[in-house]
Amino acid sequence: MSTDRSDPTLFYTLPFQLTKKIHRKVPDSLLPEREENSQRGKIVVITGGGTGIGAAAARVWIRAAATGVVIAGRRKEKLDETVRALQELNKGTTKVLAVPADLKVEHEAENLFQQVNKVFGRPADVVIANAGMASDKKPLAEESVSKWWSVYEINVLGLHNTVVGWIRSQPDPKNPVGTVINVNSGQAGILFPGYSAYSTSKLASHRYMEFVEADYPGIRTFTLLPGIVSTDMTINSGFDEYAIDEVEQTGALALYLASNRADYLKGSLTSVNWDLEEMEARKIDIEKGLLKVKWVPILPISGGSGF
Repeated sequence: MSTDRSDPTLFYTLPFQLTKKIHRKVPDSLLPEREENSQRGKIVVITGGGTGIGAAAARVWIRAAATGVVIAGRRKEKLDETVRALQELNKGTTKVLAVPADLKVEHEAENLFQQVNKVFGRPADVVIANAGMASDKKPLAEESVSKWWSVYEINVLGLHNTVVGWIRSQPDPKNPVGTVINVNSGQAGILFPGYSAYSTSKLASHRYMEFVEADYPGIRTFTLLPGIVSTDMTINSGFDEYAIDEVEQTGALALYLASNRADYLKGSLTSVNWDLEEMEARKIDIEKGLLKVKWVPILPISGGSGF
């Protein structure tokens, strides 16, 4: 935990920091071995689970004794490698399943959740939608249209296919239940020249999660900022020196979000860097929509009153 705002590695963290306390590693309250964070009886699906934040989240959920941990990704060799590492952590309480899937393809997303039902006999309780794609830093007209759009195919269409595939796998798809967490990015909230595809796709997926909540009140939805972590997406990106947040923080915060302790945050934005005690002290404000997307705040539809 840190309160030293003069730390130069916080340069890209502070503009998105909500609370006075700043967490850059898993806080003791979110350690997976704590009883209140146990995931016994739960099945989690983690997309983009072969590497980086997704693989780390799988490790956290195994330590929390989840009944099932399912990782999905496009590269089978990475999934197999991660499964071997997960099995070394596994104390025999968790069934681990890897399903290769290109989530921008609808039937592959559907197959992912069909496999979950087949292996476990029921749908997943929690989905951590972590699969994502970054973009090169280029002015938008200097990038090929197909490559620019491919970022949307992964970050928006892939998210949609994941959510829809999970909903349709449930016994009553018109009244689905469970928790879905979209791993997003602070770049959704900043005009960073050269990153138009990535930033706008992340903003779209943030708003999309609010529609999931609006269409299906039985689903607990969250948009999660994972901090700045050293992964394949940040190496040589210009963010390397700032990437000191702990890779396990996303999976650990997901333990909290999967419990009813986080009900006040449903439909809202949260971050691994924010302090939960401070947030819980502002539950009433958050429940009023403090951490939801606002469109042109001065307009009445966004809560403003005009000029």
